[in-house]
This record gives sequence, C-alpha cells and structure tokens, in this order.
Amino acid sequence: MKNLIVKLITVIGLLVSTVANANTATSSISGEVLDQQTNQAIAYVTVALLNTENKIVGGGISDENGKFKIKNINFGTYTIEVQSIGYEKIHQSINVNKRSMDLPSFYMLTSAEELEEVVVQGQRLNIERGIDKNVINVTDGMIADGNSVSEVLNTVPEISVGTNGEISLRGESNVRILIDGKPSQMSAEQVLQALPASSIEKIEVITNPSAKYDPDGLSGIINVITKKERMQGLNGNLSLNAGSREKYDGYLGLNYRHKKFNFFAQGTYYDNRMEEETTRDLAYKNPETPSLSQSGNLIKNTFFGNYKVGFDYFLDSTNTITFYYEGSSYQHKENFNYSNRYFLGEEEVNNISENGLKDALSTQNAFSLNHRKDFKKGALETDLFYGNAEVDMNATFNMGDEMVSENVSRLYGHFGILKLDYNHQIDDKSSFEVGYKGELFDLDTEQRNASQESDINYNYHYLMNVQSIYASYQRSLGKKFTLKAGLRGESATIDGTLLQDQEREKFNIDYTSLFPSVHLVYQINDNNRLGLSYSRRINRPNILSMIPVENRYNSTYVEVGNPDLQPSYTNSFSLDHNYNKNKFGLNTSVYVRHSTNIMRSVLNYDEERDLNIAKTVNLGSSFTGGASVSANYAITDWWSVDMNVNMYYLEISDEDENHTIPEEANPINVSAKLNSNLMLPHGIAMSINARYAGQRYDAQQIVDPNYGLNMAVRKSVLKNKGRITLKVDNIINSGYSSTNYNKDFVENSFYLQETPIYRASFSYMFGGQFKGRKNRKLHSSGGM
Repeated sequence: MKNLIVKLITVIGLLVSTVANANTATSSISGEVLDQQTNQAIAYVTVALLNTENKIVGGGISDENGKFKIKNINFGTYTIEVQSIGYEKIHQSINVNKRSMDLPSFYMLTSAEELEEVVVQGQRLNIERGIDKNVINVTDGMIADGNSVSEVLNTVPEISVGTNGEISLRGESNVRILIDGKPSQMSAEQVLQALPASSIEKIEVITNPSAKYDPDGLSGIINVITKKERMQGLNGNLSLNAGSREKYDGYLGLNYRHKKFNFFAQGTYYDNRMEEETTRDLAYKNPETPSLSQSGNLIKNTFFGNYKVGFDYFLDSTNTITFYYEGSSYQHKENFNYSNRYFLGEEEVNNISENGLKDALSTQNAFSLNHRKDFKKGALETDLFYGNAEVDMNATFNMGDEMVSENVSRLYGHFGILKLDYNHQIDDKSSFEVGYKGELFDLDTEQRNASQESDINYNYHYLMNVQSIYASYQRSLGKKFTLKAGLRGESATIDGTLLQDQEREKFNIDYTSLFPSVHLVYQINDNNRLGLSYSRRINRPNILSMIPVENRYNSTYVEVGNPDLQPSYTNSFSLDHNYNKNKFGLNTSVYVRHSTNIMRSVLNYDEERDLNIAKTVNLGSSFTGGASVSANYAITDWWSVDMNVNMYYLEISDEDENHTIPEEANPINVSAKLNSNLMLPHGIAMSINARYAGQRYDAQQIVDPNYGLNMAVRKSVLKNKGRITLKVDNIINSGYSSTNYNKDFVENSFYLQETPIYRASFSYMFGGQFKGRKNRKLHSSGGM
C-alpha cells in the first residue's frame, strides 16, 4: 500500500502539471446591490465569491451605482456573500455555467434592529445543502447570542448533545468533530461546551462524506468553522456574556485588510461554574451483596482560554498563503460530595460519606500553513499543520476521612498533518479531485495510581501513522442528474508500548482499507431535489481506551483500557429529499447503517473486589435504520418556525447477550426540536427553543425521555452596531435519568443541572467599509 501511495502521489503531480495550465474557458459574472426598502443602489458593498471549501475565489466592491463584476471565474457551484454594515448579510448559492452571467439583483434588508415601526421578515435556520454536506449558517442568527457552540449544535437537526457534552449524529455518538477542518488534541466536546457561538460562522454536517474527507466517525463529520472577516480595512466584533451563579465568557475578533495582506486575531475567554444534583441506586441480584443508595451534588468549574493570530498574503490574483498560530488552555475541575447508604433488603447496614476532586489542565499549541494556487479551471491546495499538547490530571477520592485512591497522570505529545488537494473542472459538466494526506500522532503518558493496597507507576507510548490517498469524479448526467463517485485508500499503523515495573509489553494494529463513496442527485425541478448517497467509515481506538491500567475515581467503578481493541467499520446509506418554495422548506432523510466490530464501554461486576469494571470492548455488529423530517415555515413576515423529528431503530448483536440492548428498551428512539423566531417592532427579536428526546437505548443502557425549554430576547443599541440579549436556559428541564443493566446488577441514575439559568450578553461590531476608497479589490482569484 505504501508503494501505491508513492506512485499515486507521482501521478497526482503529473496530472496537476498537465492540466493545471490548460487553456480553458472561464466566466465573468455581474450584478447589482439594492436597498430592499428604498430600491436605491448601495455603494461600497463587499461582494465575495466562495467555493465549496469556503475559500475566496473572487470578489470586489460595488460602485456608486451598486454594480459589481467578477472576472475569470471557473465553471462550478459557488456561494456569493454580500455584506455591508447596517444590512443583513446575504448568502446565496449560484451555478456558474456560462461565459458571461448577469445575476438577479441582490436586495439587502436593513438590519432588523435599525428599524423602528417597520415589520420585517423573521429569521430561520439558514441551511445550505450541497451534494455531500449541509452547511448551517449561524453568524446572523439569534441563536449565536449568549450560547456555546454545544448549545447551538443542540438546535441543529439530527444532532443531540447530552448532559456531559457528548455529541451524537443520527443516534450514533461516534462522530468526527473538527474545528476549522483540524482535529483538536483536547476533548473536542469539552472545547465546544466552552467555545462561544459568537466566535463561529458556520457548522458543516456531513453524514456521508465524499472520498476527499477522512473516513473517521461512524455517523459522519461535524466541522465547526470559526469567524474570519474578509472586508477591507479594520473590522472587528466583540461579545461579552454573563450568567447566573458565576458564568462568564467573551470573544474578540479583529481583522485588518490592506492591499495584499489580511491580518486576523481572535481571543476567547470562558469561566463557568455548574452544579448538578445526582442520585444513584445500585441493586445487585445477589441478595447477600448490599445495595447502594447514593445522593449528593457535583460542582464543575471550567476555564477555557484561546487565542489565534495569523495572516493571509495574496501574492497575486491566483496565489494565497495563510498562516496562523493558535494557543489554548482548558482546565476542568470536578468536586463531588455524596451520601452513601447501604441496604440488605430493607435494613440499612452502613452509612458513609464519599467525596473527591478531579482536576485536569490541558494546553495546546498549533501552527498552520496553507498555500492555494488557482488555475483557470482548477486549484491546488497544500496544508501543513503541526501541534503539541499536554494534559495533566490529578484525581482523588475519599470514603469518610480516609483516602481510597489517588491518580496522577501526564499525557503529552506531538502531531503533524500534511495534506495535498487538487481539483479540476474538465468541462461545464464534469470535474475531478485527487489528493494525499499523511498524519502522525506521537503521544506519551506517565501515570501513578496509588491506593490502600498498591502504588503503581507506568509509562505508555502511543504512535499512530496514517497515510491516505483519494480520487473522486463528478459529472452532470443531462440536465437533472449529478453523480459524484470516489475512492479513498488508507494504510494505518497504531503501536502501543507499556512500560511497568521494568517490563515492556507491546501492542500493534496494522491495517489497509478502502473507503468508497457515491452521491447521486436528481434535480426534479427548481423546488425539489432527491439525493442518494453511500460511504464506508471507520472508528479507530484512541490512546485512552487502549491503556491497560486501572483508574479508579469513585467507590464503585474502575475504568481500564483494552490494548486489543480493533477498528470498527460501517456502511452507511442515505436517501434525502429537499423541497423549498417561497416561505416553506421541507427536508426528509431515510438512512441505514450497518457496523461491524463496534466499540462500546461495557460494565462487568467483580464480586471478589466488589467493584464494577468499565472497559471498552469490540462487540459483534449493529444495525441502525431511521428517518428524519425537518421543516421551516415563515408563518408571517415576522414569525417563522423550524422543526425537526428524528426517529431510528437500533439493534446490537453479540455472542454475549449481557452486552446487548436490554429487553426493557423501546425499539424506536424518537427526538424532536422546535425553534420559533419572532421579529417585532422597535428592533426587538425573540426566540424560543424547545427539545424533546424519547427513550433511547444502547448496549446495557436505557436513557429515559427528557425535555427542555429556552427563551431569548434581543434588542439593538448604539446605532445598530451593538446588540443586547437576555436569555433564560432550562426554564423547563426534566433532567437526565438512565438505567444500566448487567447480569449481576441494575443501576438507576438521575442528573439535574441548575434550573433556570439567566444570561445577559452584549455584542458590538465595528469597521466594515470606508467610503471614498472606490478601487479596492479582493486580492484572490479572478478579482474585478
């Protein structure tokens, strides 16, 4: 496989050099920008043309008559972005398929907050649907004010976020989470709980990724794209948020663009305290083993700091270099105090307190260098990414006044990525993509586990090397059909070495796999589109799930890694229909996944030690079949609603029935979401968000139905440049109740977060455009 990769890289280079400079036709597009209320031209509006990778390939500034023209644009599908201070930003998909195109006029709506007595159109969740991904625009939506990224994700169709931040897509928690297309060596789910939504621009949801994307994640990929302004001059936005019971966060983003340089800087601050009430009842089937009734509270304190600085340098109209450095620090503390009561039958035989502290500090440094070269009908993009990370953790727990265990660990390492992507528009009907990606993760962990019985020290070294190549081809079949097919080849090696008591033990995973993908789209008419897609995916074991050493954090549970874990594979199919006309949009999906060698954390009881052992193992297989329906409707000019219902069936098969789905489970999982948005006079906006999740189940576990309700009100200030938002979370909150089943015990747990939580936020935008500088251009492919 490695020789094949070398050969294919050579072939890619030859293809690029052969076709990159082919003398093929390009297009010029023109249009005008008007004020929707007055029908007057708007001068000095920033217009940018973005490709499917959210990269600028052309653009400029409207003249005094509101007109603009963009030249030398390759045929293909793009998003045109029109923005100006005091107006709502416009995103619109266009298909460039002629040498000269006159676009319909763009009518810009004055920001709702600037209007006094005028009633304006309500905001809806803005979803752009492509052949292999959906993009949710959150920049202009009210959902971004005062929320974390996790809270925004919990409003997105088919995505669910649990009380601990765990993210699932279409009922599967093994989803690949990326930030700006890059993996985070911190826990991505924890980072998204702390990252303010005001710092992000878009969320990409890819349930059946094409061959260009990594095959990681059985249910797909969620890519969170942070903001980076593109307007000329100095621009910025500031967001400050405060919540009841010690919750604070803020964001500052700056951008300065002058001639061939675009400088950007971002900073995020998050400091949050959250308290949970918990109860747990653990009943053993052996009548001689005392049952446990536990109650108490858990206090979580989380700090997250992040800063990012970088620049774009436009060498000429076809060459762009982007560099940035990003530093992050994440600290999470958990302090719990429980009362434990033990019973034999109805008789209480013991009563003792349990308390503990868990303190984890993570730091990460990342460097990214990107070069993009645009050709007349294609582009070559090169990415270099390097990062280092360290996680230091100390966890202790006590029974009464006596310490039972202490775990001290340090995980540190380096990771690097090299990525090459080339795309080429063969003609107005067909295109292809080829590329290479190499990943190297070199991590070490040092740990000390001390208890009353032992004091153990060990080191574990983890090395993962993944080399992959891909190719895909897209073609329009007549006027109605579009086909995209691709194949990704991957060769991976995961080596683990455990050093304990001067003894060395090695573990190895070595595999070569192919990951095909197919997407077929049928454009029924202007309002209806039907899509069928397939992809093969993988779930690789991570370092924490493989370390074969016990970690104990409370009186009843021990976690232990499994070095014998093997990758899990899935075949995923999806049939999707999209309907959009005027004020109504309807999207339906029917999906099927079949996974083999699935990984699940299962519980087994060690009677001799009186402990429950949690260990990630490979089970047999799983089958998921489901359907999702999403709709948005503008009921009036000032009131719109979005809703989603997702239901699925899950079956797990394994030789050990103790590890499968409990018999008590409801065979169908159902969840629903409703977002209602109102735009009122005097620049006031209101949003109500409700969610419901029916009974859900997985291996050994049933989660009971839960629900919640949030509300927010927003008002403009400071001549439409500032916004004040008041928000109430958990107005109604059922909490989370679950039951774990095992052949030796049954455990019932209940968690209830603070209710309600009051939040206030202030955001301010400045900069944008400077009249009198009429000749400004976007220095990227095909400027004016």
